[in-house]
Amino acid sequence: MSSPPQSRSDFTFPWSVDQQPQHGLIDKLEHFYRLCLLRWQFIETCRQAARPALERTGAVLDRTVLATALIVLPKVFARWDALRPALLSHTRTLLPFIPMASAENKALESDPVWELLAEFQALVPDQQDKAAKNLALLWDHFEHMFGGLSGFLAEPQVEQSLYLDKLMTASRRMKVARGSDVAFHYVTVELMRHYVHCLQLGRSDQAALSLASAVAALINRGRMMTPAITADVASHQTQHAAAA
Repeated sequence: MSSPPQSRSDFTFPWSVDQQPQHGLIDKLEHFYRLCLLRWQFIETCRQAARPALERTGAVLDRTVLATALIVLPKVFARWDALRPALLSHTRTLLPFIPMASAENKALESDPVWELLAEFQALVPDQQDKAAKNLALLWDHFEHMFGGLSGFLAEPQVEQSLYLDKLMTASRRMKVARGSDVAFHYVTVELMRHYVHCLQLGRSDQAALSLASAVAALINRGRMMTPAITADVASHQTQHAAAA
C-alpha cells in the first residue's frame, strides 16, 4: 500500500537552511556533478595539449589529399571521357524513350542568338520601333552595296569578312549603351551581324531560323514606318529589272 499523501502544511525541503544535504539522492547528484566536471576538465586539458599536433597532422593530410587529387582526378576524368560515349550508346539502346541531350543540342541551346532575341524583346515598344527602322536602313545599305544576299555570297571571303568585321567594330563601340535609352543601337547592329553571319554559314538550325524570321519581320516593319526606304527599295528593284 502506498503511504498517504503528505499534507501541504507539513512539506519540508530535503535540505536545511545551512545547505547541508539531508537526503541520499542529493549526495548522489552532487557526486555525479563533480565527476562530470572533472571529466570535462580532463577532456579540455587533453584537447588543448593535443591541438598543436592535430593542426600539424591536418596540414599534412591536406597536402597529401591535394597531391593525391592532382594525380588521381585527371586519370578519372580521362577514363570517364573514354567510357562516356559507350555508356550513352548503351543507354540509348536500352532506354530509347528517355530524351538525352547531345553536345550539339547543348551548343544550340547556348547559342548567343537566343540571348540577343531576348534582349530585343526586353526593349520598350518605342525602342523596338527604332530598332526596326535602323535595321531596315542597314539592310537597304546592304542591298545597295552587294545587290542582295546572293551578291554578298558571291563576293570573295575577304570582302565578306571585312563587312562582318565592320559590324563587329560598331557593335563593340555601342555595347556600352546596353540598358540605356539608346540600347536599340547595339541591338540593331547585333541583329544584322548575326543575321548575315548565319546566312553566310548557311545555318538552318532553330536559332538561325528564329533569327531570320524575326529580322525579316523587323525589316518589313521598319520599311512600313519609313516610306522613303520603301520608295528607294522599289526604285532599286525597278532598275535591276530594267538592267536584266
